[in-house]
Amino acid sequence: MPQAPSHSSRFVRPALPLSLILTAVLTACGGGGGGASDPAFPGTPPPTTVPPITTPVPPASNATTPLLLTSNNALSAPPQAFGYGVVALGMAQTVADWSAGFSDSATLPKACSNGGSQSATFSDADGSHNVSAGDKLSVTYVNCYLKEVDVVLDGTINVTYTTPASGQQLSGSISFAPGFAESSGGARQNLDGNVRFDYTAGDLSKLLHIYSDAQPLVVSVTDSVSKATRSDTISALDAQHELRIDTARATTSLRYHLASELLGGSLDITTTTPWTSWFDTLPDAGELLLAGASDSKASLRVRPVADSSELDVMLGATPLTSIPASAASYLWSSGAWLPQNAGLAKYDIKPATQSGLSLLIAPDLTNVAPATGSLSWVYSRPLQVLPVGNVFFRPQDGSFGTIAANVSYKGAILIVRPVTQFVPGVNYQLSFDDSATFPLRDAAGNSISSPSGLVQVKQSIRAVIGTNNAAPLLLGSGASLILDASASSANGQPVSSIRWRQVSGPTLTIDDPKAARITVTGPASSKGVSTIELQVTNAAGETDTQQLAIQVLTDFSQALLYTYRIGTGPLIIESDASATEFSYARYYSDNTTEIMSSRERNFLITLPANQTWQAGLTASYGPGNTSGVTGYGWVGDDDCKGKSTGTFIVREYVFDSSTGSPSSIAIDVDDNCAGVTTQASIRYRSKVPVRP
Repeated sequence: MPQAPSHSSRFVRPALPLSLILTAVLTACGGGGGGASDPAFPGTPPPTTVPPITTPVPPASNATTPLLLTSNNALSAPPQAFGYGVVALGMAQTVADWSAGFSDSATLPKACSNGGSQSATFSDADGSHNVSAGDKLSVTYVNCYLKEVDVVLDGTINVTYTTPASGQQLSGSISFAPGFAESSGGARQNLDGNVRFDYTAGDLSKLLHIYSDAQPLVVSVTDSVSKATRSDTISALDAQHELRIDTARATTSLRYHLASELLGGSLDITTTTPWTSWFDTLPDAGELLLAGASDSKASLRVRPVADSSELDVMLGATPLTSIPASAASYLWSSGAWLPQNAGLAKYDIKPATQSGLSLLIAPDLTNVAPATGSLSWVYSRPLQVLPVGNVFFRPQDGSFGTIAANVSYKGAILIVRPVTQFVPGVNYQLSFDDSATFPLRDAAGNSISSPSGLVQVKQSIRAVIGTNNAAPLLLGSGASLILDASASSANGQPVSSIRWRQVSGPTLTIDDPKAARITVTGPASSKGVSTIELQVTNAAGETDTQQLAIQVLTDFSQALLYTYRIGTGPLIIESDASATEFSYARYYSDNTTEIMSSRERNFLITLPANQTWQAGLTASYGPGNTSGVTGYGWVGDDDCKGKSTGTFIVREYVFDSSTGSPSSIAIDVDDNCAGVTTQASIRYRSKVPVRP
């Protein structure tokens, strides 16, 4: 199995008798930007090297005696203190990451970037199918490089989950099993004891909090040559690391008491100024203060120099040396925010002054819910609030209406909210029509193009209007039509609510607007096209609508209707309901009946003298027939006019002797042209139902 390269200290290299021990301790203190000086990760600057100093006489005091900070011990104490906090936070972050991958009892292995391995076993003690109080997690590392602490680990940690406080996702206790150690090379560092943690992941913030358990955290270092062991005890630990996407900032605070055999005394440690950085950049603020005996102080702080990539190690107000700011890159990185970074071998960071305005997180536009409240884009810096107008979601195929959008800001987040719900199953193109005039900018004036893309709305809910094969038609006074929404669905399940309403046209009566199956009734003596809309809603509040145009012909003063279906195509309805047309039906003395409309849907048939126009009459027509019938029953394609053959049946024929013309006619026709059959119904002032 490949071995990780031997690490040397990225902080300081004092020529002390315990230099090898300190080298191992400081190597485990967060490293340097995911291997900043590690040959496994080339392309990063080498560590700062400090000239050797005079070896001090080891202090006579013990670990619990307040340590007097001097120029000798202050070289190593601040980086060492900082590293302990990084290790504790980094191990708690790995627990949060592992916890997100389990819902039931299971064991999951995972390879490590250096060739080592790690494996986690989760026990769902209460069978709740999620991480909850009483559940347990055990993670074992075998020669595994861990990016959060930038060292190679061997051993096992055990986690017992407890009931999280309101608003938190996780809480529990982490214990380090005997033998858990950093094994990068040189002196071996063991970690023993317990630490407690809680974790909260909200829409804007991810907050990891660690604090001391009843058993303190103990770091023991054994010299590989002399086999001498020294231990540092961490108590009163209280540290937290937060990533906020609205401010685009990472913030870390740290406080604990250190009783150190390595340093020969005790210190109180706190971040007088929390460590902060822009996403994916080195810190631009922060100071860790160490308070020792006789009011002595040492610190580690961000160097107040533009474009600096180093941290200053201080004794009081005097700079002693510097270390790479890339140390503990986990604290400066937004890597833990971004799902695509979960498998990274290290976190990439850069100086704060080199960070321009960039897009960090974009919404998934490939499967958007119809009722999505908003779409959000997260940037690397807070945005200027600029007026942005004319933002639209335009249907890709133009079949549905354009949806306007409102734009708002929340720090580094740009929020685009459609003013109405998307239509399920439709693709929309997002466009900022004013983007050339109003590009997005951060406070420093850096600009970036406005977001765009194809929004693909999933078909999570579907409204379906059924007519039980009846034509959408109200023919004659008192006519009614049954409409059925039972086929509507929400992800394969029944919808939560139904609403029917009339959108336009002659007023119809709906018997129950909230029922799945309704009856609509037309008004007396009316002509026109009425539009009925069905809206269905699911439990998530998503809606879908379907509209149905119903032709209303209850005024028979001049009502001509053709319905026809060519082959297996859809039923087509043409009538004078939607527009005033010239239409008539006439009888001629040669036994001819003609039905004519301005749409030229004509019927012109002459019967032999021995046949009578009346209900029940069936006859054939067209070229080649021997029935004696002449003319055509054409209702379809223009190319078939006068060429088609077919049969017809008279359903109703009322003759008005006073006018010498028919007062009502109902005829069904089967017309054949070039092998294609058109089934048609012709109704002139007739209430006889049309064929479905």
